[in-house]
Amino acid sequence: MIFGAFAQAAPERANGSPFATINALSLAGWRAHGRKWVMFCFFGGGLGGNPEGDGLNHSNNPISTAIIPPVEILESLYPVMFTQWALRPDSGGPGLHRGGLGAIYEIEVLADGGAEVFLLGERGKYPPFGVNGGKAAALNRFVYDTQSGEATPPLVSKTTDVRIRRGQKVRLETPGGGGFGDPCARDPERVARDVRLGYVSRAMARRDYEVVLREDGTADAEATSKLRSPA
Repeated sequence: MIFGAFAQAAPERANGSPFATINALSLAGWRAHGRKWVMFCFFGGGLGGNPEGDGLNHSNNPISTAIIPPVEILESLYPVMFTQWALRPDSGGPGLHRGGLGAIYEIEVLADGGAEVFLLGERGKYPPFGVNGGKAAALNRFVYDTQSGEATPPLVSKTTDVRIRRGQKVRLETPGGGGFGDPCARDPERVARDVRLGYVSRAMARRDYEVVLREDGTADAEATSKLRSPA
């Protein structure tokens, strides 16, 4: 809210919105010997682009001291296995300074009794906004396995009373940060580098940044200049 108000007063000095203030995911169940286990974690996302540069990828919660636990610690303490822990492509808001990327966390339950699932998240319907011409980041997305396939909660990024069985998975795809400044003012070479790193898809490079890439992934300066020129 503060970033949004500041963006209206002085957008050239403001930050794009961060991924949220929280993404708390909990899995809980019973161990073989009858003892309860509860995995409760804060997961991260991208911070907004700013006047000095791109937003931070896969950041901790921006308003507290809560940190993202290491995957090795979580897997050693709880009957779960992370089948994916990765940056989320195209999740950062396009801009002169791109928003940081969110993340993808996919977790398989290994406990015989399965697990109860709880999620308290944000930005499931209203994406992290950009400032000073920057664009919004991706929405928060949560998916869990059911007997009939994948499902998403009615409140999109908030859910309780969900149960999954052993071998089933949940997947949290967190938002990036909002962009700062006009995406079409971003250096095409930086966009090409983002594509090579997997941060940005070729489709987003052309659609949002108006950058044309050659087959080898390098920026075509002449074609890009024509695409960015007003008709």
